[in-house]
Formats: sequence, structure tokens, C-alpha cells
Amino acid sequence: MAAESLARDLSGKNALITGGAGFVGSNLADAIVDYLDHLVILDNMATGSLENVENLLDNNREKVTLMQKDVRSYEDCLKATKDVDVIFHLAAQINPTKAVDDPIYDFEVNARGTLNILEAARKNRVTKLVYASTNVYGNPKYLPIDEDHPMDLLSPYAASKLAGEAYAIVYHNTYGVKTVRLRLSNIYGPRQTTKSGSGAVAIFTERVLRGQPPIIFGDGDQTRDFVYVTDVVKALIKASVVPGAEGEVFNIGSGVETTIKDLARAILKITKELVGKEPDTKLLHSPQRSADFRRAQIDISKANKTLGYSPAIMFEEGLRETVKWHLLSATT
Repeated sequence: MAAESLARDLSGKNALITGGAGFVGSNLADAIVDYLDHLVILDNMATGSLENVENLLDNNREKVTLMQKDVRSYEDCLKATKDVDVIFHLAAQINPTKAVDDPIYDFEVNARGTLNILEAARKNRVTKLVYASTNVYGNPKYLPIDEDHPMDLLSPYAASKLAGEAYAIVYHNTYGVKTVRLRLSNIYGPRQTTKSGSGAVAIFTERVLRGQPPIIFGDGDQTRDFVYVTDVVKALIKASVVPGAEGEVFNIGSGVETTIKDLARAILKITKELVGKEPDTKLLHSPQRSADFRRAQIDISKANKTLGYSPAIMFEEGLRETVKWHLLSATT
């Protein structure tokens, strides 16, 4: 079912998307704006972009409010959540390496920012909050990784996102703010850029299109579970409207394990097909990073059973659309 069809269940509501000018947030905004009474986008533009929401704002001047503010400010959060029915909390510092270098900043954005949004939601009587978490499992004890898998926190980033989950649980149980937590695997697709310093698909694609080889940290045999952005958008919408999701946590991914070397080779192959010339096919290697886990394959059966979530975009199809978007962006 298309995200736009699901969004009909949001009809007549007011929604807030934190990080709404970012990669995932702007795709979500496009999917739901037609069905809402009003949409508020809160984004400090640290990794978001006005270009991502330019058309949205031009075509919906009466029903979309852009607040270039920061979740680290409780007052900003209080203003953004006024008269809101549902919050999609996507604003985050998402770079594990940056988190290692500056754990205080990472905490302020991810943990304190989430607490600010939750407390503002409580004060303004917001009825539903969907929290975008991440793979907090670290190096897996078994595959595929289900929601009960033990935590192996490898970086301050994972710790700060899990802290946000803990606050979401407390506000659900103690204050009646209905929260749903989604542990999103490696998202890719149009509008993902290298601005955040994270996202292997965007980083590899931009390098290849510049005629540079992908740089792989470690041997390249490490794996990730890549999920296309429109599938994540559907999961976010489902989490906001499906009865029985409140108070729960769900893995959102593809359920498929892909090596980083295979990712790089697929991007090289697709680029050759689309551009019509042979890209630099070398794969460069750098030392493994301490914040990186070795393998990932996500068990999405709980999300399938409760939310009706099932990824629709196959990996190569999604990569092709992603490379096309980067090609178009490079020429405009």
C-alpha cells in the first residue's frame, strides 16, 4: 500500500516533523501533507536543507509552517508542539564517528532533544509520538536480529539514541504520551547527501560520480541491512495510525544482509549503465572504525505482524533510483 494511501488515516490532524527538512523527514512530509490540516516542520538545518522542502512550502503556504529552530531548546519545542496531534521525531545527530569525537553534542541533540520534545508533548497534550531510533544492537549474537536481542553499545551515538528510547518508554508509561519506537536500519534513497557525514550509499555514489573510487572502512565484508526511504516513510505512517502499536518497539529494515563491498560494486555497475562510461572500479580501504558493528540483518517479523509493514523496494531498484537522483542533482 502506498504511503499516500496510508496517510489518509491522518486526515484532519495537525502533525509535527522534527528534522522535517532532512532526508527522511522531507520525504515523509511530502507523503502526508495533503491529508493534514496543518504541518509543522522543525529543523535547524544542520543536516537538513531548504531545497528538500522548497516545493512543499511553495505549494502549501497556508498549511505548512517551517520553524528553523533546534530541539536542544525546550522553548522551541514547546512552540512547535502547540495544537499538534502527532509528532514524528526524526531530528538527530546520526554520525557515529562524530558522536565518538563529540559525545556531549551527540547527547544534547539525541537525548536532551528527545526529552525536550517529549516534555513539550506532555505540556501541550499531544496524543502520539513516533520516535526514530536506530540499530542499537551492536555486534550481533545471532541473526536475524529481533527486538529482544541484547544491546552491545559501540558508540555514544547508540547510547544517546537508546536514552531517547528510554525517555519515550517513561513518558508513555508515566505521563500518557503514546509513543512508538522504530529502530531503523541503514536508510538510503533520494535526498540523502553526505552533509551528515553518514550514509554509505550517498557517500559512495557521490564519490563515484566525481570519478573517485569508494573508500571502504575495513575489509568490506561487514554487512548492513539497507532499506529504501519510501519503505521507511510507510513504516512511520503506519506506526502513527495502527492500533496496538503504542508503547512498542519495532525493527524497520529489509531483512536482507548486504556486504559493503557488494554495495560499492552495485553502485559502480549502475553508474556505468546510467552514465554510459566505465567509472573508476578500484575499491580503496581505510582502517576499520571503532564505532562500526560487524554484521546486520534485521528481523522485521514483529513490524509485519503488528504494523503490516513489508518493504516494497528491492535493493537494486532502490539504488538505481538513488543514483538517478544524484545524477539529476549534480546537473541542476
